Amino acid sequence: MTASLGGRTPRVAVALPSDTRAWVERIAQWGSEPPAATVSILLGAMHVILGGELRRVPLTVAEANALASIVGNDFQLGFTVGGLRTFASVSEAFELAHQTLGGISSYANRFSIDEDQLLTKLRRLGPAADLALRMALAQYGDAEDTAEDATNVNTTTPAMKYRTAGLTIIDNPQAAP
Repeated sequence: MTASLGGRTPRVAVALPSDTRAWVERIAQWGSEPPAATVSILLGAMHVILGGELRRVPLTVAEANALASIVGNDFQLGFTVGGLRTFASVSEAFELAHQTLGGISSYANRFSIDEDQLLTKLRRLGPAADLALRMALAQYGDAEDTAEDATNVNTTTPAMKYRTAGLTIIDNPQAAP
């Protein structure tokens, strides 16, 4: 990315795989837009779509904390996007905890969560919601590193930080669908 000069928008240069480039060029032709403008429009649409998907995943702070501890630092965009990535990671972590601790889950105990209820939520995620959730958890982890004020006192609650990252945090777990 280049620096903004005189109020101009910074530009980003990307190399698209041939199939993605062909797709963008078709959409550009349909919309009578240059390919670069089409990519910008599509990225803006993806931002809106991912935000909408994320709002449909209600979590308690405890559930979000458990997820952050499992997948919060494991964001890698280069892998194939899929609907069950988060579910698989969390399910595996729960299973390993059960095996390690003789059937007592460290996640259920440590975070006071219902593992089955959380897995049910994660099992329902489509690819867009799964990606949005992983991105929000990565953003939350990044915000954790910068959330202290000048006196090094954390002034923001975890719920507020999660909401700032785009997560839907519910205060009443019984209200979750």
